Amino acid sequence: MRIMLIYERAVTKFKGDLELWLRYAEYCRSQGSRRVQKVLMKAIQLHPAVPGLWIYAAVWEAEHNSNVTAARALMQQGLRACPKSETLWLEYFRMELIFAEKVKARRLVLGISTPETPAITEAGEDGDDGDMSKSETDGDEVKGKATVSYFAASCKIAQVIYRKAISEIPDNLRFRQRFLEILESIDVEKLMVLEGEIYAGIRERFVTDEDSWAWLARRQFVKAESKGMDIMECRKEATKVYDEALQSVNSARMYELYAEFLTGNLEYDDEHLEADDLASENGQMSTLDQSAETLLKLYIRAKAAGVESETLAQGHAGLLLRLGNIDLAREAVEVSCNESASTCGSARIWTLLLSLETKRVSEKKLDSSEQQLAKLLKASLKNATDDVKTLLQIAVEVQTVSRKSFDGFLQLLESILAGTSRKQAGAEVASALVDWVLHAEGLQRAREIYTRLIALPSPGLNFLKSCIAMEVGLVSEGNGDALKQLRKLFNLAVELYGHFDEGLWLEYCSQERKAGNIEEASNVYWRAKKALQNPSSFLERYQLLR
Repeated sequence: MRIMLIYERAVTKFKGDLELWLRYAEYCRSQGSRRVQKVLMKAIQLHPAVPGLWIYAAVWEAEHNSNVTAARALMQQGLRACPKSETLWLEYFRMELIFAEKVKARRLVLGISTPETPAITEAGEDGDDGDMSKSETDGDEVKGKATVSYFAASCKIAQVIYRKAISEIPDNLRFRQRFLEILESIDVEKLMVLEGEIYAGIRERFVTDEDSWAWLARRQFVKAESKGMDIMECRKEATKVYDEALQSVNSARMYELYAEFLTGNLEYDDEHLEADDLASENGQMSTLDQSAETLLKLYIRAKAAGVESETLAQGHAGLLLRLGNIDLAREAVEVSCNESASTCGSARIWTLLLSLETKRVSEKKLDSSEQQLAKLLKASLKNATDDVKTLLQIAVEVQTVSRKSFDGFLQLLESILAGTSRKQAGAEVASALVDWVLHAEGLQRAREIYTRLIALPSPGLNFLKSCIAMEVGLVSEGNGDALKQLRKLFNLAVELYGHFDEGLWLEYCSQERKAGNIEEASNVYWRAKKALQNPSSFLERYQLLR
C-alpha cells in the first residue's frame, strides 16, 4: 500500500507521464490488486487519444478479469476516441477471434456440439450494414437463441469490425494485409467467407498496386502449405493471378514480384530432384525444367515490354548462368548496359558485365581478353552514375591494367575531373586508382599520378582529402618526404576550399603540432582566421585542439 500511495502521488503530480501510469498499472496487476481498473480509467480520462491505454485496459478485462463484455465496451469506446488507429482496430479484431477460439475449445471439452450454421455471412446478408452499434449487443442477444453460439457471434462481430475498420481507413493496403495475417495466425474455422471478402476488397480497391497482386497470388500458394492442397494446382492459380496482374500493372516492380515467385518455385523444384529424374527417364520435361523455362520467358517478356531494372537484369543473368549458358548471360547483361535507360547508368550491372566477361575469358581461354576488359571498363566509367569505385576494383582484382591501358584510364579520369557533371564519381575512381598504384607500383609512382590529377582545374575536395589521408599515413610511418608533400597538398586545398571548410584548417594545424612545428601551426591558425568566412566555430575547436 505504501508503494501504491507513492505511485498515486507521482501520477497526481506528473499526469502527462504515460510511462509512469503504465508502471503503476503494471505494479498493481503484478500484486493482484483490483486497483488496476481504477488506475487505467484515470489514465484513459487524461489521455483518451492514446490507443495503447485502451488496449491495455481491454486486455486486462478479457484475460485477468474474464469480462469479455467490458473488454468489448472498452475497445468500442477507444475506437470512438481514436477512429483512425490501425492498432486499435486490429487488436479488437484479434480479441474477438481469440474469444471465439476459447468458446469453441470450451464447448469441445464440455461435449456440446456447435451448430452447423455459418459463423458469418456474405456482405449484405441479413440486412447487416456493418454498424458497430449492432455488434455491441450481439453477444447478449445470442443468449436467448439456441441456434446461434457464442462462437458464431464472435466471428460475426469480427466481420463487422473489419467492415467498419476499412470504412474508416479505406486506402491502406498494409492495414488489410494485417487482418489476413491475424486470420492466419489464429486459424479460426468457418472464416473462409471473411477471408474471401478481404481478398475481394484488395483486388477491387488496389488494382494498380503491385503488392496487392502479390498477396492475391500468395493466397493460392498458402493454400497448398496450410491445407494440404495440391501445390502444383495452387501454383497454376497463382501464375494466372500474376499474368492478370501484368495486364493491369506493366511495371518493373510487378515483373520483379512475379520473378521472385517463379524463382521460389524453381528453388522448391530443385529440392525434389528424384521426381524430376523419373520424368526425364520417361522422356518428359521435368518440373524443374518447366519452372526454369517459365522464368526465362518472363525475363524475355519484360525486355520486350521495355521494362527493365537492376533486379530483373541480375536475375536474368543468374538464371542463364544456372542453366550453364554464360555467353547468353553476358549478352543479356550487355543489352541492359547499352540499350536500357534504367540500367545503363548502374554500376552494379556494369560490374556484373565485367565479372561475366572475366569468367567467360577464364573458362574459354580466349585471346585479347585484356583489351576487351579495358574497353568495357572504359565504357562503364563513362556511363555509370553510382558506385563507380567498384568498377575500378574489378580491374585491379583481375590484374588487367597494363601500362598502355593505364594511360588510357588516366586520360579518361582527367576528362571526368575537368568536367562538372560527374566530378564526384571521377574523384572516387581517382582516389581508388592512386591507392592501387601506391600498393602495386610504389610511392613515387602514386605521387606522380595524383600530382598529374590535382593539376587539373578544381580537382575536387574529396580527391584532395584522399591524397592528404595517404600522406598523413606515411608521416605516421616516419617517411621523410611525407610532411613536405603533405604541406603542399594542404596549401592547395585551403587555397581552393579554405574559405568554408574549417576542418581542413584544423587538420593542417593538428598535423603541424604533431610534427612539433608549433610556430608553423600558429601561422596556419592566423591564415585560417583571415580566410574563413565565419571563423567562430574554428576558433572554438582550435582551443580544444590546443
